Order: sequence, then structure tokens, then C-alpha cells
Amino acid sequence: MFSSKLTIKDLRVHFSTDDQCLDYLFSTKYNKQEVCPKCNRTFNYSRVKERRAYQCNHCNSMISPTAGTIFHKSETQLNLWFYTIFLFCVSKNGVSAKELERQLGVTYKTAWRMAKQIRSLFEDDANPLQ
Repeated sequence: MFSSKLTIKDLRVHFSTDDQCLDYLFSTKYNKQEVCPKCNRTFNYSRVKERRAYQCNHCNSMISPTAGTIFHKSETQLNLWFYTIFLFCVSKNGVSAKELERQLGVTYKTAWRMAKQIRSLFEDDANPLQ
């Protein structure tokens, strides 16, 4: 999907909407899933409108790609999360919450919480999406 380095241009093309971000999380998290964990039928899910979830086309069980990640139960748009993670990855000295507040147009409290959760990912490389 990407060259060896992700650029801001790539980010804008592939992750400009919440739907694109959610689809990426879904394909990354469930790409090797062959059967529904609930009904054991062929893995065939469709996106649930207005929710960050997918529903099995056979038994109607729902799964959420954001469950168990830093995005879980966050009302902040996923594309803002992806952009923030990008900023952390390309900056030499990290990103302050005040800078995130300015760039994202979110409250300082939201920016601080996002930064804290992303920094915790860098400390724990074992589970990069948690």
C-alpha cells in the first residue's frame, strides 16, 4: 500500500476520512480471519452505518476494529488520531499537547490525552495498537 516511508501526501490520500481509517484498522486487525468467531461460517462482514463496527452477514454479530486499541471509546475522529500518530513518528523531539491543540483544533485536554496514549505506545512496542 505504501512505499518504505509514509509521507503527508500518502496520509492525506489514504487516511483523509474516518471510513478510510476504520477500513484500514479492520483489514489490519482481521486480515487473517477465515470464519466468524460466533457462528463459524465464512468470514463475511459489512460495515454498520454510523458506528465504528462491522456486522457478520450470517449471524449479525458485531466486531469493532477499535476495540482493544487507543481508539476504543474515543469520540475523536480517527483521521485526527492517524495524523497525530504521523506527527509523533516524523518529529525528532515529540509533539507537545499545545501543538496538537493548535494543529488539530481540539481542546487541550483532548490533545493531552491523545499524546499520552500515543507516548505509551512507544514505550510498549509489544502491542502497537493497544
